[in-house]
Amino acid sequence: MDRNRQVNKVVHFLLTLLIMFAVSIAPAQALLKGGTWQELNSVTGAVNGTAPLADGAIIPLYQGSTLLDPSKTHDIEFSAMPRDFSADATSTSMRAVNSTDTEGDLFSDPPTIAWENRQPPAMGLVWADAATPDTPLSPQPVPNLTFCAQNLAGRQLVAWAQVEDETNVPALWLFTRTGVPNYATIPLLSPKVALNIKPATDTPVTVSGDHVDSAFEASKVKVGESITLTISTKACDGTPEGNAPFVIRRKDAENRQGVVNNANPVRVGDTELTTTQTEYRGVTDANGNATVVVTQKEGPGVKTPLVVSSVNFPALTAETAVIFTTITSPDSDKASMYGHMIESATATLNGITYTFTRPKLAAEASGADKSVVDTNETWALFTWSGADNHCDILPDAEQLVQMRHEHSTLETWTGWPVAGDAEYWSSTKNQLSGYHAAVHMNSASVVRAADSDTLLVSCVDKAQPAAHPQITLSPQGPYKAQVGESIDLTMTVVDRDTQKPLPYRYMELFIDPAKNRKGEHQDAWDNLRVTVDSEGMSASSPEHYTGVTDVNGQAHLTLKHNSGLGVETPIRIVMPDDEGGNVELSFSVIFTVVTSPDVDGANMWGHMRGVVDAGNLYKRPLLAVEASHKDGQFSENNEEWATFNSVASATAQCGVGQVPDQSSLAHLYSEHAGGQMESEHGWPTEDYFIAADSDASGTVHVNLENGDSGKFTDTPNYLTCSANEMVAVLDVYFNDDPVIKNADAKVGEQVKMNIHSRNALNGMAIGNTDFTITMANGRRRDGLTTGFTDTSNGEMQFDDVGYVAGQVYHGITDANGDATIILTQKKGVGLLTPLNIAPVDSLISTPVSRSVKFTVATSPDTPAAKMWGHMADTITVGDWTFERPKLAGEVSNPLRTQDE
Repeated sequence: MDRNRQVNKVVHFLLTLLIMFAVSIAPAQALLKGGTWQELNSVTGAVNGTAPLADGAIIPLYQGSTLLDPSKTHDIEFSAMPRDFSADATSTSMRAVNSTDTEGDLFSDPPTIAWENRQPPAMGLVWADAATPDTPLSPQPVPNLTFCAQNLAGRQLVAWAQVEDETNVPALWLFTRTGVPNYATIPLLSPKVALNIKPATDTPVTVSGDHVDSAFEASKVKVGESITLTISTKACDGTPEGNAPFVIRRKDAENRQGVVNNANPVRVGDTELTTTQTEYRGVTDANGNATVVVTQKEGPGVKTPLVVSSVNFPALTAETAVIFTTITSPDSDKASMYGHMIESATATLNGITYTFTRPKLAAEASGADKSVVDTNETWALFTWSGADNHCDILPDAEQLVQMRHEHSTLETWTGWPVAGDAEYWSSTKNQLSGYHAAVHMNSASVVRAADSDTLLVSCVDKAQPAAHPQITLSPQGPYKAQVGESIDLTMTVVDRDTQKPLPYRYMELFIDPAKNRKGEHQDAWDNLRVTVDSEGMSASSPEHYTGVTDVNGQAHLTLKHNSGLGVETPIRIVMPDDEGGNVELSFSVIFTVVTSPDVDGANMWGHMRGVVDAGNLYKRPLLAVEASHKDGQFSENNEEWATFNSVASATAQCGVGQVPDQSSLAHLYSEHAGGQMESEHGWPTEDYFIAADSDASGTVHVNLENGDSGKFTDTPNYLTCSANEMVAVLDVYFNDDPVIKNADAKVGEQVKMNIHSRNALNGMAIGNTDFTITMANGRRRDGLTTGFTDTSNGEMQFDDVGYVAGQVYHGITDANGDATIILTQKKGVGLLTPLNIAPVDSLISTPVSRSVKFTVATSPDTPAAKMWGHMADTITVGDWTFERPKLAGEVSNPLRTQDE
């Protein structure tokens, strides 16, 4: 058709030239007929006109043979293909726009256009979305696929012509019929043609998920749960497209604030979409449907867009998004991640349920002093005063510990922040000014924290009811020990009304001025006070201690008086109640000295005894108030001792034959030389001891401090009397083996205690000897008598009769001096129980210290354990060997601990 047009134009042009030539000949012939040629001598200049002008030339677009008017919008079937569209760049097809000539030269109709080399350049089409017409689609539509197959159905597009090789574009000329010059170069115009692609009867590829949250335009579940996607493939006419292969890939995952976070990506079916290029491949069934499960087990709380595309027609895509929320982020628009952290948690304490609110994000809180990042979220931190202002009611330590215990398992975990030591402020007062108790949520331990520290905060809906502390001590008094030894007491505090323990309660302990045995006080003793050692207690001064009870409402008090002089010290424990008053418990401790005897006439509290040497018994010296035949008295080591100036007065005091001679006293010294008679036995040694040896020249006396001896006449001497009274000693061992001095057994097992009584003077058995066994508080592995829960109060059975700390078992040996007792602990928690065994009727009492340990299966036998145990390190099942769980003390920097 174009060729015929060109031929017609050439013929038309030649006819025009012929007519013009004929018209020009006619006047010339007329002139010739009228006369001869007239030759003019003038010469004309060159013709100098203007070139034609135009806005440019339009390249027309066609759909098949149909010209597409650029001024209109054209409806296109979705089944059409881009190859159906073309651009005609032949010069005869193009049209000049607004062609003009300044001098009025004439144009052909239509104006003639021609390419520089008479050959049009190769042309292509460019496609763009009508909404962004200057931005070409990328990629451009495939020529031989329908618009529907390329996911362009229902779209409004524009298309325009473009020279394929823009680096070598020939000039385009516009011609006039008359005038010189009669042509000019004009630009190439490619107007955009609007094309309205009709929508398909149905969407070729669709995807939808369950658990849709319309607010987020995504399927949303918790991390660890699953989302089921349903994929459908259909032909453009709406009929199912069965057995159609498809792929699923993801885009970058983003957190709630739009920040990319691709950690621990989603898994589609069995395929983890590691990158945005990783693909899951599937095929729809015969009906064009498929389902696939999406999971994200350790997701950080992100939104992941998923793109489903057809394998055969990659441009056919559908998109959805999935959100897997994390428990470590709240569902707040200020959170970084998508989360489902609970806003509040409850805990029941002593029958009352309390509600705790989650800590605030830094972006949520006003008045925060600092912040900390934990598991992708930034949390508010407060000083203690800031925490107290932040909460209407700040929970006490006991409430927080209970909340932690009730939410310590995987099923009950709150997800609340546990950064660092996970310390939360409590309202519980500490013994030191400027400090309060903080609770470690990883371990449920309560620690002291300076009020200036910045910690996490959870508020509670109500405070605990007012409590009325009731203080008791175990064992019960009286409390007496030797200087250098210790008195271990367990203080227990319960509510007077409910008898429930009161943990983390502030208390004060006062060491009042001491008195001697006669009730006298000396100011010098104020600088030699009893000391108290207790976990969680501190001394503000030698006479004032402060502390708090432990998780069980107890405190282990270890009292010592290493500098004691044999005095009784009153002690007061004072604890505030919740109604503004105080509760007080008073008791006394006595630490005895070896330099005073245990008699009412002594000034000081003491435990001086006689001495057994080489089968002989030497009684201790007598106090002045004890002696009936003394000649005088002498003061030494805070006591007044009786002195004797003659053998006669000494014999009157001791009895005939009971005053030791010089050799006996010399042997006594040799066995306790170098001042041991005073340092070990406490006897006064500043004066000599009188001997029975006497003649006209004087009486012999012996110095028991240095062994010196000599004679005297009518000078004072100390006196020791020899005696033959019974001195019973006890041999105590276990399980019929004299080598075993301390017993070990499992809780519920039996231990046999063997007791044998004999005479200390000759080693012979003493039958029918009374003895006592006194239990002390049971100790856990680190020696503390607190820090554990024991509903049995450490009860031990002596021949099936229960005894607790402080209670005394009375027994007697048989005619052969033997006794056996079966010890058990049916409900033990893994304690070592000290026992004190002593003869009752012995001139010199020599108590024996033993211990019995009952171990539990719930604690391993390791120094890191709290309780004494026998848990197996491994368990074998078939071919498998399993190791026991590790204690927190066996692991460096454990993330979280659990008391059990």
